[in-house]
Amino acid sequence: MALLICASDRDTSRLAARVAAMAPGVNVRNWPDIGQPEDIDFAVLWRQPPGLLPRLTGLKAVSSLGAGVEHLVNDPDLPEHLPLGRLAGPKLASDMAAYLVAQVLWHWKGLDRFAGQQSERRWQPWTPRHTPTIGLLGYGHLGQACARAFQALDLPVTAWTRSGQSIDDTVVHSGASGLATLAAQADYLICLLPLTDQTRGILNQRLFTTMKPDSVLISVGRGPHLIEADLAPALEQRRPALAILDVFDQEPLPADHPFWQHPQIRITPHCSAITRSDEAAELIVESYHRVRKGLPPLGLVKRERGY
Repeated sequence: MALLICASDRDTSRLAARVAAMAPGVNVRNWPDIGQPEDIDFAVLWRQPPGLLPRLTGLKAVSSLGAGVEHLVNDPDLPEHLPLGRLAGPKLASDMAAYLVAQVLWHWKGLDRFAGQQSERRWQPWTPRHTPTIGLLGYGHLGQACARAFQALDLPVTAWTRSGQSIDDTVVHSGASGLATLAAQADYLICLLPLTDQTRGILNQRLFTTMKPDSVLISVGRGPHLIEADLAPALEQRRPALAILDVFDQEPLPADHPFWQHPQIRITPHCSAITRSDEAAELIVESYHRVRKGLPPLGLVKRERGY
């Protein structure tokens, strides 16, 4: 029996070596050196090459190497019966929370203005008058960690989810009317949603018209959540007044893309939260042992919902 690690867009040799060191009795294979494919009973995949899954006839379960699972859910070769998990540990969540808190505080506290004042040797104290409201689109593992980080700073948080159910005291909205209500209240509207048929294109002209004037949009979910053509006109109307984007339809973002030069758009290169090799290795080993015992992998995905 064997464990396969495959990510077609990156070098996973160090991750595979770390997994092998943590679980010396496990036969770890790193794509493209998969050996006899029928021996592989658990695979950890990211943007797997077309045609790989049908070759893995001995699979008992599969996991995404990151928090997103659309590359697996949308693979027509993924067997319907196969348990599907994902790697989204506490370090990934804390990294995401740190990124979002940093972006919000930098803007809310107006820290960029002081850099200009320093260069001019100008002493001009300033502090914001109002406490902003944080609106989270998505309230899963990552969303809850981010909510706790903001709430620790006494910033009010509301959320929007498919079900509208909350597992804590956070107010959670659902449906089209709930989405409009949240957008109208949030000073910082943050998209953390999984990418599904229902969430694709959710950041669009209709939503932007309901956003609070001079609010900020932060997109850290998936690029296809945003209808890119709708953003520039919305920025002209200052609904939102600023967009902070970490994910895009095409990555890397092409050099000639208009977002690069737009004065109301901040760009980061899909680095808000990156799966760390040490945490990934721990989660992979634990998932593998669970699967060998007949249990589902960590982060079990409900296939019918896509997350």
